[in-house]
Amino acid sequence: MIAVNRLAVALLAALALPSAVQAATPHDFSIYAIRMGGDSSQAKPYIDRFSRHLESTLGWPTNSVSGGFYVSRKEALTAIEQTKPGWAVVEPSLYLELRKSHKPVVVAQVVSSDLNTPQLMVVVKDPALKSLADLSGKRLWTQLADAGKYLSHVVLDGKGAAETRFQLKQIGAVTKGIRAVLRGEADATLVDPEQLAEAKKMEGGGDLRVIYPSQALPGLLVVAFPQGLVAAEQKKLTTALVGMCATPQGGPVCKEMRIQQFEATNASLLSTTEKRYDQP
Repeated sequence: MIAVNRLAVALLAALALPSAVQAATPHDFSIYAIRMGGDSSQAKPYIDRFSRHLESTLGWPTNSVSGGFYVSRKEALTAIEQTKPGWAVVEPSLYLELRKSHKPVVVAQVVSSDLNTPQLMVVVKDPALKSLADLSGKRLWTQLADAGKYLSHVVLDGKGAAETRFQLKQIGAVTKGIRAVLRGEADATLVDPEQLAEAKKMEGGGDLRVIYPSQALPGLLVVAFPQGLVAAEQKKLTTALVGMCATPQGGPVCKEMRIQQFEATNASLLSTTEKRYDQP
């Protein structure tokens, strides 16, 4: 009898596992976007409306699409590996990391002044720091500390692993890094041009200086996982997304998600980025 009860408890525990570890359908997706922060619960209503719109546009069954939103690389990677969604909207750093293991196919890119980071700059306050060489061994706070290869080869100059060149600290919000530099808790942080302009307005922000600007960076990428979403469905998804934001039904959904539009991939920029990432 005890053995039966133990079996029942085990079954109930298995049934109670969170949905995040349940297998996804080919139409399910994940979104990994770090620039604006947020969390899954805040994003859920927007993700749900996005899902319902895609069902309507693509003729997929009602409530057959489910999405997850993540600002943590670890959580996004776990969700993709465990649930195996058919497609995703991801930061270029994660796309590059997944290329060998998941063979993602880039089917579109996101146009968004709020979600994309077209360039990153290393910003300091200490006037003695004038270059990345001067920053060696010092404290660098960034949202990309957990994406070392992307940070080292794509964002920075590729002259060594950022993990060993600097004292990296992962942050969730850019403002945390800016305030840390202004208070002297960090020696440098990474911001994009718009974030720097806002930082300059903060108390002491006038002392912030750029010591290194990155090359152009890709924005969020829409990728399909071939083992989940077949080629014909990938093409349908791409067509639906590219036209979505210009329609009366899709426009409001795009707007509330801070997306101006989906467009064809900038193949030249992506290829250049891939080459920098793959350098020894």
